[in-house]
Amino acid sequence: MCFSEVTYMQKLIITGSNGFVGSALANNLKENYEVTCLVRHGSNINLLSKNINIKYIDYNNTEVIMELLLGQDVLIHTAALTRAKRWQQFKQINIDLTEKLIEFYNKTSSLKQFIFISSQAAAGPAPDKSTPKLESDKCHPVTRYGKSKLLAENLIKEKAKKPWTIIRPVSVFGPGDKDFLQYFRLIKKHLAMFIGFRQKYYNFIFVEDLVEMISKTINNGKAYNETFFARGTDVLSIQQFVHNIENVMNAKALHLHIPQFLLYSIALVSEILTVFSHRPPIVNREKIKEFKGEYWLVSNKKTKKILDFETTENILDKLKITYQWYKDKGWI
Repeated sequence: MCFSEVTYMQKLIITGSNGFVGSALANNLKENYEVTCLVRHGSNINLLSKNINIKYIDYNNTEVIMELLLGQDVLIHTAALTRAKRWQQFKQINIDLTEKLIEFYNKTSSLKQFIFISSQAAAGPAPDKSTPKLESDKCHPVTRYGKSKLLAENLIKEKAKKPWTIIRPVSVFGPGDKDFLQYFRLIKKHLAMFIGFRQKYYNFIFVEDLVEMISKTINNGKAYNETFFARGTDVLSIQQFVHNIENVMNAKALHLHIPQFLLYSIALVSEILTVFSHRPPIVNREKIKEFKGEYWLVSNKKTKKILDFETTENILDKLKITYQWYKDKGWI
């Protein structure tokens, strides 16, 4: 009698699976892993595949979370708050929740790795164009969001009793993203707005490249107890990035530069107008701190050396994929 060999499929559990990065991870990794998506009650799950395993949870329900973690192999924590009106909100979601999940991770014997999706914001901008940030450099976050991510990273390093991996993506674009969507929408109206008059340089990463990079850390002993930046190969000014979007859309936009001092006033007015709203304004004083940074650049040397990962950069093709997705979904 012949018995076919049964291959064990590793089990991944992903927090914040309904978000931009979380959904991309879940949708792509389900081909090779048994994926469980943790989603808060009432969340929009439109970015998730129809046939994916979704568990609605309340992170305050310790019993349910422990039950869901049993038998899982890897916990990927993507859930985060990127905008908030008060520090306490950042602390509750980005720091306290991470600490709680580390406690669960330590108690769950089946879990072998905790992967935390942090942010370039935890490190802060580079000093100049020729000196991109290294993972070993001292961190100087300029916003409360960046500070909350850095404090969460420190908690993981201090309290995790088993292997952890921290990944700091740069600005991520691609299907499902709503931040860069605003550039596409403005350019469709033949407008492009820039903050200040000085050139500002950035690294970007396509969401599918980010997923591939994260996948290379899963069950990878070389990635245990390590921090990695995740970036594409190109260094672009925001004007160059917008010019690429114009090419993809076959549209020409009027480039408007808003002085930084004027933007500060706009942000202050926006905050006053939304004082009774639960949602923070898109333009606020915290965001201006990011805009002031001229070199949001990081090194990919460590990622190449340890993970053998480097993106194949063709930003026009990746922007075309993004633009087509926006059109297909009726977002633009």
